Amino acid sequence: MINAAATRDQVTFVTSRGRRIAGVVSVAAAEQAAAPQGQAGDDAGTAVMYAVNLAMLQDRGGTPSLTPAQCFEDYAGSLLRDFGGSADRALAAARAVAAESVPKTGYPLLWRQAALAVELCQRGAEMTGQVLPGSYRPGSREDSAAWR
Repeated sequence: MINAAATRDQVTFVTSRGRRIAGVVSVAAAEQAAAPQGQAGDDAGTAVMYAVNLAMLQDRGGTPSLTPAQCFEDYAGSLLRDFGGSADRALAAARAVAAESVPKTGYPLLWRQAALAVELCQRGAEMTGQVLPGSYRPGSREDSAAWR
C-alpha cells in the first residue's frame, strides 16, 4: 500500500465501519494538499506576519507617537498597499488565513494572530471603499440607519 502510494500515486483510504477516516498518499500529494494555494496563500502568510508585528506593538501599548488603534490603521494600510490596493486580494487572504487557522484553535497565541490577520485584511478592504456586510466598525455598515 505504501509502495503503491509512493511510486504510482495511488490513494488508499482507511475506513472504519464503512466510513473513510484517513488516506495513504505520496509525500508529494500530501505536501501539495497541505500547502496554501496560489496568491491567496502567499497573501495569507503576509497578513499573518503583519499581524504578528502588530500584536507585538499592541502588547507594548503602541509606539511613542501612535496609539494601538493608529498602529492598526497604519498596518492595514500598509498591508493593502502590499496587496496592490486590491480589496479582492485582501478578502481572499482573509479567507485563506481563516481556513488555515482551523487546526490552531487550541493555541491561543496562534489563534489571536490569525484573528488579527483577518481583521487587518478586512480593514484593508474597507479602506478601498468596499462595504462589508456585518462589519462591526463604526461607519462601515452600508445602512447604519437600520441599526438605530
